[in-house]
Amino acid sequence: MSEPYSEMARAVKSTDTVRNIKKYAPTFYARTKLREQEGKKLVWTMVGVPPELLVAFDMVGEWPENYGTLCAAQLIATGFCEEAEAEGYANDMCSYVRNTMGYLRRCREVGGVPPEAPLGGMGNVHLLLGSGWVCEPRYKWFQAIATHYMDVPVFNDDPVSPAWDTDLEDPRIAEHYKTQLRATLKAQVTFLEDIAGRGLDLDHFRIIMQRSHQAMKFWHETLELRKAVPCPMGSEDYYTAIIPQLYLLGTQEAVDFYQALYNEIKARVDGGQGVIAHEKYRFSWFGIPPWFNLGLFNWLESLGAIVCVESSYYVKKPPELDFTDPVEALVDWIWQEAVERQKESTEVLPEVVNPGRFSALVGSKLVARWIEEYKLDGAICHRLRSCRASSLGEVHFRNVLAQIGIPTLIFESDMTDPRAWSDAQIKAQFREFLEMIDASRAKRGGRG
Repeated sequence: MSEPYSEMARAVKSTDTVRNIKKYAPTFYARTKLREQEGKKLVWTMVGVPPELLVAFDMVGEWPENYGTLCAAQLIATGFCEEAEAEGYANDMCSYVRNTMGYLRRCREVGGVPPEAPLGGMGNVHLLLGSGWVCEPRYKWFQAIATHYMDVPVFNDDPVSPAWDTDLEDPRIAEHYKTQLRATLKAQVTFLEDIAGRGLDLDHFRIIMQRSHQAMKFWHETLELRKAVPCPMGSEDYYTAIIPQLYLLGTQEAVDFYQALYNEIKARVDGGQGVIAHEKYRFSWFGIPPWFNLGLFNWLESLGAIVCVESSYYVKKPPELDFTDPVEALVDWIWQEAVERQKESTEVLPEVVNPGRFSALVGSKLVARWIEEYKLDGAICHRLRSCRASSLGEVHFRNVLAQIGIPTLIFESDMTDPRAWSDAQIKAQFREFLEMIDASRAKRGGRG
């Protein structure tokens, strides 16, 4: 196994709510203990699968993508990636996938959980609930696991999305895609009913969906508060605060966390408090972050630069919904968000229909609006060697922003595998980018 990279740094959070997320989200952080409870089914699943379904069937989730971020943060992922590469997986394949396949190879080698695995491993899975949304390796990922490592039931959903120039206001087109989406969700429910040995309790699911909606409203309103100058929350907090959005929707924990975070950020805005005392630069961020080095955002803040808004996992204001039929409410929610993404010119996003209801990429119209609303000085694009899906369109966005005089930095690394990181080289790129902004301001007499 490879030695850890000493130049990596964990993020230092600025908000009390995010620092104390374990208090607000015990279900997520104590899931290793929940697995041991009698009758609990452990599901390996993916972002993009509605987490409300797991809540409805009282199943414990484990997300290999999230486990990849944990392995990255603890500088363990490189070893698992190397194990997968030794098995024949290419080193430019999704590093979440490589981390998982390497972990499973190590499990087979040692006859159990590898000693280096965080949290005592990912548990003995009962079923795999996958999604092919947005990225090609995901659809085959769980199939490969079930083929080579474990004999468990597998359900893969692959949501169908219209082309970016389709007229989604046409009711015939809307009904066509909603019919497919409805059928997929009902097939997921049937699969889970067969595993759980009971039907979906619609009254209980209605409450779950209402909680989900309430949580996302608080979360969206919190993100809107980041438009304030100075910015009250940076990426070092954002990339932990997404946890309930991705894994706990439908729980009261998610509602309580986002309400507490909203209250804290609102108090900061009302008091004129920002993350850093003197903001010199305000940026948007495109792409998944380097999970092994979230301290990068603290380093940027030490230079007077803060990231105010991120494209990855960005959530919109949830639409008004009728929860009489909670399954149909979920269908409507997913579809209405897809329509809104389409209106924002998501010309580089291959699939706008996301049952997880968050963005991997955003449209050029929204990006241009962000410049004004967040008072941005530039954009930072993280081109990921092993994730084409979240790196799509970065050159396009750079060209769009250049037309309105906004500079863009594109740097290359990875989300999980620190072998792609060169600390001195990447930080030199950031310094040059800030110097370029300073020089441009000096010419036109702007702020410094």
